[in-house]
Amino acid sequence: MLQQRPFMRPFGGLCLIWLTLNLPLLLNIRVLPWDAMIQFYPTVFYNTHSLRMGLWPWWNPYIYSGYPQIADPQGMLFSPLLMMWMLLRKAPGASWFAWGVLLHLLMGGTTMLALLKRSGANAFGALIGATVFMAGGVAASRMEHTPILLAYAYAPLVLLALRYFLKAPDWRRGLLLGVCAGAMVTQLVQLTYLLALMLVAYAASASVMHWRGYGAAERRRWFGGMLLAMLCALAIGLPQLLFTWAYTTLSNRATLPLAASAVASLDWRALLTFFDPNALHALRGSYSGPADRVEAYLYIGALPTLLLAGVGAAWRQPLQRRQLTFFAVVAALAFLYMLGVNTPFYPWLYAWLPGVQQFRRPSDAAYLLNFALAICSGLAASHFRFDSRRHIAILLAIAALWLTLSSLPMHRTNALWHGESLIAAIIALLAFWRLRRAGTTLRTATWLLVLLVVDYRCFNLDGTFNEGPDKAQTFLHDATTDFLVKRMQPLPGTLSQRIESIDAGTQWDNLVVLRNLQSTQGYNPLRYGLYDRWYGARSNGGGFDNAPSRVNTPFNTAPDSKLSDLLGVRYVIKGHESEATPWSAPSGYEKIFADSQTHSEVWQNDKAYPRWLNPTRAIVLSPRQLPSPSAFEATDFRSTLWLTPRDAEDWRADKNLTNRCTAQLAIADVQATPTQLFMRTRSSGAGWLVLSELDFPGWVADADGVNLTIHRANGMFRAVCVPAGHHTVRLVFHPWTMVADVWRSTHADAVNR
Repeated sequence: MLQQRPFMRPFGGLCLIWLTLNLPLLLNIRVLPWDAMIQFYPTVFYNTHSLRMGLWPWWNPYIYSGYPQIADPQGMLFSPLLMMWMLLRKAPGASWFAWGVLLHLLMGGTTMLALLKRSGANAFGALIGATVFMAGGVAASRMEHTPILLAYAYAPLVLLALRYFLKAPDWRRGLLLGVCAGAMVTQLVQLTYLLALMLVAYAASASVMHWRGYGAAERRRWFGGMLLAMLCALAIGLPQLLFTWAYTTLSNRATLPLAASAVASLDWRALLTFFDPNALHALRGSYSGPADRVEAYLYIGALPTLLLAGVGAAWRQPLQRRQLTFFAVVAALAFLYMLGVNTPFYPWLYAWLPGVQQFRRPSDAAYLLNFALAICSGLAASHFRFDSRRHIAILLAIAALWLTLSSLPMHRTNALWHGESLIAAIIALLAFWRLRRAGTTLRTATWLLVLLVVDYRCFNLDGTFNEGPDKAQTFLHDATTDFLVKRMQPLPGTLSQRIESIDAGTQWDNLVVLRNLQSTQGYNPLRYGLYDRWYGARSNGGGFDNAPSRVNTPFNTAPDSKLSDLLGVRYVIKGHESEATPWSAPSGYEKIFADSQTHSEVWQNDKAYPRWLNPTRAIVLSPRQLPSPSAFEATDFRSTLWLTPRDAEDWRADKNLTNRCTAQLAIADVQATPTQLFMRTRSSGAGWLVLSELDFPGWVADADGVNLTIHRANGMFRAVCVPAGHHTVRLVFHPWTMVADVWRSTHADAVNR
C-alpha cells in the first residue's frame, strides 16, 4: 500500500513534480516575474554583492537618493537560506535567484509532505497536499512577491518543528522550533504576521490536547523548551523588527487608514476562480475582478477540489479530525480577512488587533487559505478508493469535463483560443481510458498526479503569473546604461552624481544597483516620508506628471527644479513608454545620447550642483516652517543655505551657529562607501559643509574623532559646521543609532503631546 512506502519515495516524486512545474525557470529560459525581478532581485543582489566586497549593506545609495536597506521589511538581508544561497556565487544572476526562491518552495512542500504523513495521510494524499501548497492558488499567481513566498515556505517547517516539540518537549526541540520560527520572522510582511497568529493558536490548542498526557517532568520541559523557543525566535527576528519599526515611523506609511485597504480587499467574486481558473479573465482577457488579478486567484486544480469529497472519511480518524477542524477554522477566518472592508470582520480587527493597521493588503490572507486547503485536500485524498474502478471513472470523467470547460474561455489578447490549456482535459480522458480496467494503486496514483501537474502547467503555471523576461540582463547590456556608466565614473576625490528617469520603464528603478548608478527614484511601497514630502519620489519609471505613486510638491514641480539640482541630478533619462507624458527640454539641459533601439534619450543638466557645498550664509527657519517655494527656487545654494530644524532644540543650535559658521572650506581626498564618507578639510574659521545626502537618523559625524552635530539643511539634506583648521571629517551610518534616535524622537513627541 502507498501508506507503507518510505518517505524517500514520495519525496522523490515531489522533487520530480517541482522540477516539472518550474522547468522554464530552472532552465533559465525565463525568470521570476514583475516585482521579483525589478525590486527583490536587485535588493538581494545589493546585499550579497556588498558583503562580498567587504561592505555592510546597511544603506543603499542607489535608489531614492539613499535608502536604509537594513530597515526594509522586504529587504531579506536577514533571510538566512536565501542569503547563503546568493553568497555561493560571485555574481548571482536572475536565474540563480529564481533557483533560491524555488528551493524555498520545495523546502515548504517537503515539510508539508512530512506534516501530512505525520497526520496519517498516505503517500498519494501527502503528494497532493504538498503540490497544492507549492503551486495552488496564490502560491502560483503571486510568485513575484518574493519575501511573502519565503515566509509562506517557512510556515510548514515551523509547524513541523512545533509538532515535533509537542510530541516530546525538551530544550533541543525547543531550540529547533525557535530557529525555524526566527527564520520565518525575518520576512516582516503581513503574511508572517498572519502565520504567526495561526501558529500561536495551533501551539495553544495542541498543547492543551497534549497536556493530560504529559508527566510532571514533561510539563517542566515544555515550559523550558517553549521559553527557549521564544527567546531564540526573538533573538533572530528582533533586529529586523527594530530596524523596520524605526524606519516605518519615519516613512510614508507610519500609519495606514482603513480606506487604504479597500483597493486590495477581495469580494465574493474571487470564489469563482476557485472553480474556473479564467473566471473574471484572471488568465486571459481584460481582468474584471476585485483587487489585482494575482491576489484574487484561488484555483487549486480540478483534482484536489474533487478529492475534497473524501473529507468525510478523514473526519472519522481522530488525529485527522483535529487537523481538519483547526484548518477549516483557519480557512474560514482567512477568507473573511481576505474580504477586507467588504465585511465588518476586517474593520473590527483593524480597530482591535494591534499590527493590522500597518498593512494594506487583506488579500494576503489568501496564502493562509491555500495552506489550509493543502492540508485538507491532502488528508481527504488519502481516503480515495483506489480499489474502486467506479470511483476512479467518476473522478476522471468529472475532471475531464471540468478541465474542458475551463479551457474553452481561455483567449489570448488577440482573441485566439489558448488551445494548449486543453492538454489537461486530454490527459484526463487518456487516464480515464488507461484506467478503465483494474490496475495497480501505484499506476492509478501516478496518472492522477500527472493530471494534477498538467492541470497546473496549463493554468496556474502557464506563464501568466510565474515567469517573465530577464530585465536584469537587458539592463546590463543596454546601450543607454553603458553610456551612463562610462560618463558617470567619478573622478578621484569626487562623488558620483545622480540620474533621474522619466517615463523610461521599470528597468530604471531598482536595477540601477547592478551598474552602480545613483538615482533619485526607485521602487518600494515604503519610502522616507521627508523625501516624499519634499521631492515627491516616483517609481515604476513613471512620467513626472502621470506617476500615481508621486505626489507633486511645491519644491519639485518639474525635472529642472532646484531640488533636482541640489541632489546632483546630472543626467535625465527620457523614455517613450507613454506618449501622454509631455516633455520639453528645460533650460540648461542638452541631449547628449539617443538609443534608436529603446528610443531613450539622455539629457545633461549643466545646472546640477556638486555633491557638497560650502555656503557662507545661513537663513534659519522656525521648526516646521517652510521657505517660500519661489524664494527657495531663487536661492544660490553655493553661497546660501536654508537651515530647516527638526525641532526646537535644533532651532536653538542653528541660531547659535548662524554668525559663527561663515568661513570658506577647502575640501580634498574625498572617499566614500555606501555607509561612510571621509574627507579632509582646511579653513581659517568654522564653515558649513552641506552634502546632497538625506538627513536621516543613524548618520553620525565627527572631525578627528570629535562629534559634530548634523543639521537639517535645505529641507532634507545633511549639514555640519566644521571647526577651523585641518580636519578629517567622517560621516557614518549606524543602524542601532537609527533605532535609538527614532526612539528618543518618538518619546519626546509623546511627552510634548
